[in-house]
Amino acid sequence: MPRQKLRDAAFILPFFGLILIMPPFVDIFFSTRLLAGIPGILLYIFGVWTLLIVLGALLSRRLATGSDTAGSPTPGPAPDPRPQTREAPDADC
Repeated sequence: MPRQKLRDAAFILPFFGLILIMPPFVDIFFSTRLLAGIPGILLYIFGVWTLLIVLGALLSRRLATGSDTAGSPTPGPAPDPRPQTREAPDADC
């Protein structure tokens, strides 16, 4: 995915999470039914929270590694790993 799209997705993610935890969406899961003894609203809130954390981690990892290879310049020659030695100046002055 191009780097600009990743930045856009990272920008939109908090707003997407905010919409998902607004009362109209949360009220869908507000009922007296329990799933494994846990109210549905808690499962929804913590599920959305977990999803946002995972998506944020994935986006930040992709942005940190510089996944945009299409626009990157070609690498130059590798530097010489041998240490550079300087010759001492002549003391014949």
